[in-house]
Amino acid sequence: MINQNINKVLIIGGGPSKVGQENELDAAVFQTIVSFKRVGVKSIVIDDNPYSIATTEIQPASAYIEAVTLDNVVAIIQNEGPDAILPTLGGPNAIKICQKLVEMKILAKYSVELLGLSKAALKLIGNPLRFSQLMKEVQEPIISSTIVHSNAEAFDLVRQVGFPIIVKPVLSSINSRRTICNSFDDLEIALSESFTDSTLNRCVIEKSIVGYKELSIIGIRDPNGTKLIINGVEDIDAIGIHSGDSIAVSPIQTITDSVYQRLRKATLNIMEQLEIIGACEVSFALNPDNNDYFVTKVTPNYNRGFALATLATGYPLNYVTAQLVLGNGFADIHLPHAYAKLTTFMEPLMDRILIRIPLWPFDSLKTVDQHLDQSMKSIGSAVGIGRTVEEAILKAMRSSQFNPRDVLPNMEELSDDEMISQLIHPKASRILVLIEALRRNYPVEDLSELTKIDPFYFKRLQKLLAVENLVVKEPLTEESLRTAHRRGFGDGMLAAAWQTDLDKVRYLGKLKNSVPTYKMIEPSAGEEAHSIRSFYSSFERENESHQLSDRSALVIGRGGNRLGPNSAADYYTSEVLIQMHRLGYKTIIMNNNPNSVSLSPQLSDKQYIEPIQIGAILNIAEIEKPAIVVVPGNRHYLVRQLRQYPDLKVVVLPPDQETGVTLPQKTSFAMNFFVTKDESRFINTVKLASGKNHELKDISHLAFPYAIDDDKLAGLITDAKELISSSYWKGLVQILVLEDQGLFKVVGIRPIRIIETIFLNRISNVNWIKMLVKLYTNQLTTEDLNKTFKNLSFIPFAEMKPKFPFIDLKVDQEVGSTNQEVGAEINLDPPEDE
Repeated sequence: MINQNINKVLIIGGGPSKVGQENELDAAVFQTIVSFKRVGVKSIVIDDNPYSIATTEIQPASAYIEAVTLDNVVAIIQNEGPDAILPTLGGPNAIKICQKLVEMKILAKYSVELLGLSKAALKLIGNPLRFSQLMKEVQEPIISSTIVHSNAEAFDLVRQVGFPIIVKPVLSSINSRRTICNSFDDLEIALSESFTDSTLNRCVIEKSIVGYKELSIIGIRDPNGTKLIINGVEDIDAIGIHSGDSIAVSPIQTITDSVYQRLRKATLNIMEQLEIIGACEVSFALNPDNNDYFVTKVTPNYNRGFALATLATGYPLNYVTAQLVLGNGFADIHLPHAYAKLTTFMEPLMDRILIRIPLWPFDSLKTVDQHLDQSMKSIGSAVGIGRTVEEAILKAMRSSQFNPRDVLPNMEELSDDEMISQLIHPKASRILVLIEALRRNYPVEDLSELTKIDPFYFKRLQKLLAVENLVVKEPLTEESLRTAHRRGFGDGMLAAAWQTDLDKVRYLGKLKNSVPTYKMIEPSAGEEAHSIRSFYSSFERENESHQLSDRSALVIGRGGNRLGPNSAADYYTSEVLIQMHRLGYKTIIMNNNPNSVSLSPQLSDKQYIEPIQIGAILNIAEIEKPAIVVVPGNRHYLVRQLRQYPDLKVVVLPPDQETGVTLPQKTSFAMNFFVTKDESRFINTVKLASGKNHELKDISHLAFPYAIDDDKLAGLITDAKELISSSYWKGLVQILVLEDQGLFKVVGIRPIRIIETIFLNRISNVNWIKMLVKLYTNQLTTEDLNKTFKNLSFIPFAEMKPKFPFIDLKVDQEVGSTNQEVGAEINLDPPEDE
């Protein structure tokens, strides 16, 4: 039963997004808060991520918008007196802070219980020596490794064991990094980087197992010792490529049941030995020649693997885990109504395939080495879900960065020498290279030997190529249409291949009764009836999704994360869902990012996991008949397509900026206004800063307030209102001002961008996204407007700085532009000299 002594829990947040961490941690924090609230437990959260929906959706007094540091956490413990602390949702930084709290005996001093981790599990994380000891205790095989303190030690060791070897830092200060070394020159570079990364100035040297299969199993354990397996994931790429940069498949496809049972048993063993309460991911390396395995990693804290397992299985992992860490056993947990037919003791079953394809930042960062290795370089991912591997992989490709209007994008420009080089030394375009090699009739056995990818996947790709050939040779026929649909080809792809328009392909599909049906994403493989409202499309007879309401809002998610304001856009999308629901709409989210906050089931009434493409949107719209379609963020190509369909009431928030209006190259600060058809009201000024002489394209560093003489400001407001009256923009509008030698001049106008809207939310005691939603649904009254401006109050100081991925990606660059951001941090403490 629930621990009655726990009434208040401090949750450590994950901080700003970074390489290896999108919004999955914040999604887990948010869902945990909801779960705690259901049983009367209060949550306190510390996080300096301005795009955290978790810190927005709890009482302001319970949200500490501060840097996630040891000192700040100690201060909160002293001020708030929490009964317990939960570090498992805040990534490696939160774990390190709790390790320090235990070492310093802070938790014992203030009688704060550690949730989710036993002392043994806490000591394990980031500690290779403890990991080795634990595996010996449970008699699980690991790769032999040695901790070294200096270059000399490392060189002596490698002379004994030989190359190839792997070097990794002990207690890395950044995202986990493993470097494969094939020479002493490689070793010297790897040691320099790893000693720098290690908080203990130590490195681990281990024998390389490059070429082994990489697999992971996620399990869950309650306080009574009852254990379940939730999910298994297989990386298509072998060890040698970071798992975050590999295409991932769930459930596991290429091992026998007897091998799977061995991995399952090992996972349960390890969870028992560590006395895990909640979820745990165990990673394995499997020798494909003899099926021997090694345990490579144990992760008892939340990560992207947990998020993928939740999306793949439909199991409410975050909700259940939150109840377990409070002391409930599986038998004590009452699942939400949608899961009423389920028992928490049920291990999820899957009657579908999920495939995740990573997304890389190379369009925005041209100088990054695009070769894939043991250092993670992807900054997001997109998933495809289907009945077969072929259908799922093609839907994932349609959801990724590849051109959606191609059939299967080709790489015919590659010479055979370049092809062989990329097969051996893969780049981000790996999947396209594999397809091109098959087009050129490279034998599957040779490709498998070169890449260490299981032949199973090459055979699946061959099936897709056979469908492509059929589509090209037999345009607009029933057989090619039906076959292509079943294998995951979108109508847009077919329209491009057949050199016709999308509507003609859609008409043919209806004529030949080849239209998508929707299947529920639930954890019993159809054995139990549920009211779970999460769906994916397939082309089968039975449809499990029906119109939700005659007053629904279909919100189009951002899709896979890329550099730029994507974390901000996901937060913004989540807020749109919340506000549309509060206005009486049934909310439907369409998205395919496994790490998205906006896919949290508590934020919407229904979810569709589909490619963000016009054909897929139209298919959903035909079933749901939404009263409104909301597109958060400026996606010009998609919006233009949607507006060709007059039956869809499309709203773009913020208003579409593709207007032909020329913006200034430079600006110093901005004035924010809220504009209706009748009036424009001044909100505040905000300082816009960049490292490149105030160039507008580089500005993402925001500060408040911007000091300016009242008389000068009054004059600028008058000029601004004149400019606003001559424009057609409504809602949040920003006037750009340039200062030159003490003179101020209005130089531009634009809708307020997503990141600046969120900053404005944080500093003004007003939810401006709520105001925009009301305005664009014609529900904003004069009384609403008057009340908002009456309640308008600003905090004394705020600063929001962009975070760039330059260090993680080894880019020699300090200042970046807005399309190179990976996240942001917010600071509400004035400088000491003020």
